[in-house]
Amino acid sequence: MMSKEIEMMIPGPFPLAATLTLPDGGNEKFPLVVMVHGSGPIDRDSNAKGIPMNIFKELTDVVVAEGFASIRYDKRGVGESKGDYYEMGVYDLINDAHAVLEFAKKHTNIDSENVILLGHSEGCIIAPFVYEKVSVDGMILLAGIAEPLPETTAWQREEMMKDLRSVKGFQGWLLRILKVDQKITKMNDDLFKALQESDDAVIKYKGKKINAKWNRETALFDVSKPLQKITCPVLAITGTKDVNVKVSDLEKIKALVHSECETHIIQDMTHMLRKTDVEYSMSKIMNNNKKTLKQPVDAELKDKIRVWLRNWKNRQITIEKSEMLVK
Repeated sequence: MMSKEIEMMIPGPFPLAATLTLPDGGNEKFPLVVMVHGSGPIDRDSNAKGIPMNIFKELTDVVVAEGFASIRYDKRGVGESKGDYYEMGVYDLINDAHAVLEFAKKHTNIDSENVILLGHSEGCIIAPFVYEKVSVDGMILLAGIAEPLPETTAWQREEMMKDLRSVKGFQGWLLRILKVDQKITKMNDDLFKALQESDDAVIKYKGKKINAKWNRETALFDVSKPLQKITCPVLAITGTKDVNVKVSDLEKIKALVHSECETHIIQDMTHMLRKTDVEYSMSKIMNNNKKTLKQPVDAELKDKIRVWLRNWKNRQITIEKSEMLVK
């Protein structure tokens, strides 16, 4: 399907560079999908330095082909957006996503009464909190969680420790002799202490710049609370080889939201939304991710989104017809 891309700046204290993509349809109004990134200094296409994920670039093609407009944006301080990424906290991420949504709704080709939030990873935390500010008409959660973020990060660390302790042969012996697991635990504890002892938005730790404000604020966020306020249709998808989030959280999301919630577990799909035939683990995640990123976003995932969007659109048409009959 033909499409038109419009480059824009979202006004605010730190203007955000964005791309609004419209299906080819003249002056028609289209339902809108607002794409909310995962964690890290990520641009509108879901790319970070040295990590070309292109998740939102590919998913834009999917939603536009189904007759939806999409808007995606560079995070604050990333790409063409203004501000400093490292000084940004979670509340800033929520406010920025909200600002993008509200700005896009005012465009002449956008049907402001039919808006969907699509989040990936951390975006699945941000999207429900945006919903608290302004209700939307649908939500897509890709690789999301349903618990306080510190619980997920603690689980991730424990999984990494299990991986390290399970390594066999000479490499395993060397890891144990060097007490690598204990050193990693101490490093995490020392970093946490440094973060809590500072009120600065950014700190230097072992010569590395750390977004301290974001790290401190993540400890305050429990996405299960805003999930309970959601009354719009939800699609939630996670892969079996996603080692960043718990697949079991899909059922928790379904139980928490007060609406129709469709969930799917995609076999062999990773947190990068690609499939792999290798065994994934927290300790080997970087090397494995580099290999899977050579592939496009998983076709099965795209199909699940396509079908859900079609069903969502048919449901909205039925609702609108019913409302007209009542009038």
